[in-house]
This record gives sequence, C-alpha cells and structure tokens, in this order.
Amino acid sequence: MPATDKIATGNLAVVKNFRRIIETRDLSLMHKELYDFLIQYCGFIAHYNIHGFRDTYADPKEFADIFIRHFDRDHCYFNSGYACHNVPYKDTGYTKNEIKEKFFQIVDLHKDAIAEWAHDVAKTRRYAALQVLKKEFDQEENLSKSCRENVDVKIKKNKEDTDLGKQGSLF
Repeated sequence: MPATDKIATGNLAVVKNFRRIIETRDLSLMHKELYDFLIQYCGFIAHYNIHGFRDTYADPKEFADIFIRHFDRDHCYFNSGYACHNVPYKDTGYTKNEIKEKFFQIVDLHKDAIAEWAHDVAKTRRYAALQVLKKEFDQEENLSKSCRENVDVKIKKNKEDTDLGKQGSLF
C-alpha cells in the first residue's frame, strides 16, 4: 500500500479491537486477529487458544497487573519492539512495531484508570466477602444467644418446679 493511501493506525482493525478491549476492560471482545498479533509479536504465551487467553486475563487483577503491563513502558513485563518486527504487518502499510507503538499509546492513556478499576473491583469483592462472613457470624451469635436464653429459661423453670415441690411438700 503506498504511503499516501495509508489509513491511520488507529483505524486498523487490530488496533480498534485492542482499543475497545482496553476501554471496556473486556477481553471477551477480542477477535482472533488481535489474539494472533498478541501471541506472535507482543510477548504473550498462547494459553492454548483464544479462550484460554481470555480466561487467563479476564479477572481485573490479572488484566491490570499482567495483560496491561506488557504495554506499560514503566514495567518489567514491557515488550518493546524488536528489529524483526520492522517488517510490514499484512497489507496495512505499517510495521508490527508501529502497531505495537499504537498499543503502547492506548495503554498510556488508560493504565491509571485500569489500575484504579482493578483496585475498586478487588475492594468490592473483599467487602462482599466481609458481608457474607458478618452475616454468618451474626447468625451464629444470634443462635448462640437464643440457645443461652432457652437454657436460662429451662433452669429457672426447673428451679421454680423444684422450689414449688419443696414448699408444697407435706414431708
């Protein structure tokens, strides 16, 4: 494709799919072309297939701490361009490194929001777990309290029966 006929990198299908996933934080939207690009040129392992790949990074913590970090220049997982990626990607007119550079720019725009989102989801999950535990312990406490009250009533009743028996006895 002549340089003058190039569409903007942001309009390439693979880049649009990547942007959509980053902005929605939803790997279920990943197309096969993006999956292939990620495992071939971005330092990811295949995880058997696209479904295994999606499942591996679907959790917000994995998405933020591992998936995103492959494109975060400030992280050790960062997978920069290689000389062998300076060849055109399909018939796009762009090299694989140029497309990866666009991925890096997209992540740069969203990485702080993604980190905050992952933190908020984890916090919400911990709070929900706390509520389940609280309910469980409150029920046990109420049951224990109810049992103690029943025992107290039985003791008082037995004591009254015993006291009445002594008072009414002719012996």
